[in-house]
Amino acid sequence: MIRIVLLTTSCMVALLLAEVIARMFFPISDGRDNVTLDGKPVKGWFEPGSVYRQVSNEYDALTTITEKGHRVPGAEGNPDVIFIGDSFTYGYGLSDDETFASIYCRQLHRTCVNLGIPGSGTLKQVERLEQFINEWRWKPKEVKLFFFGMSGSFSAGNDFVDNYDRYIREHAARADGDQIAPGQAVREQPTIGLVERMIRLQESVLGHSMLLRLAKFHWGPMLKSMLVADPGEGRMAIAEAATRESLAKLDDLSRRVGFDYKIYLLVPVQDIIRGTYGETLATLNRLSPKPVVPTADLFLDSPQHFYFAFDGHLNAKGSRRIAELLVSSD
Repeated sequence: MIRIVLLTTSCMVALLLAEVIARMFFPISDGRDNVTLDGKPVKGWFEPGSVYRQVSNEYDALTTITEKGHRVPGAEGNPDVIFIGDSFTYGYGLSDDETFASIYCRQLHRTCVNLGIPGSGTLKQVERLEQFINEWRWKPKEVKLFFFGMSGSFSAGNDFVDNYDRYIREHAARADGDQIAPGQAVREQPTIGLVERMIRLQESVLGHSMLLRLAKFHWGPMLKSMLVADPGEGRMAIAEAATRESLAKLDDLSRRVGFDYKIYLLVPVQDIIRGTYGETLATLNRLSPKPVVPTADLFLDSPQHFYFAFDGHLNAKGSRRIAELLVSSD
């Protein structure tokens, strides 16, 4: 018993010492900030005509918002191509000229608009597209939707999760057995598993532990692949129903306005490392009105080199690979 106490005490002292050393010699901040060019905090993402920096441990990215209130590239008149999606499309951690929307449009000399919006689900993205089309009377030739998701995980940033959250907010009081299986899924409280609790705890601990931040900074992709929260049948059924409904709205909008559209699947690094990206693609294809364009195979050679380890978004190398796919397929 005494040996166990001594061993436990020694481990705690060692961890405490490691935490102190990490704070003294390897300080890493938790998260990302938007700041002005001279370092003052910026509250909003889309203040028309603003220029700011996205700053974190991994990047310092110049970000320009057009007078219309979206990230560059922009169009004075009618755009040829409109990009919609979440923070991956917006270009989290990427300077203006590094986003795949900018690279694609620059190389093909096309007039484009980037309507990517961080933290959004598919329905919000389609609603924003319709808002800008109506406000500016655009008649785009094509819309490119980039869906970021992983069907085998219920983690933050996942478009399946964002779609689920919105569906729950808007339909919690409605019984919709035709769209949702099992029939009472909307009214049931989901069971939170051990891994999901650990992920939530990790996010909380990151705010206090420099040692954990240091580990995530160096081994983020590996840690993400080890901690994957199973969504469960009930939540995934709702997420799929919400995603199908949102993509149907895009399909309907394309018919009314008269543009073509393509849907591309972007997956988190852990989906590639775990080899489960094919399951995500199959799931999204079941929900989409047209075949989905996969992108995971672009990163199979060394997935961890194409994503920010701490942040989890595509870095400049990953963004260029997406752009190369878009250019080569058009």
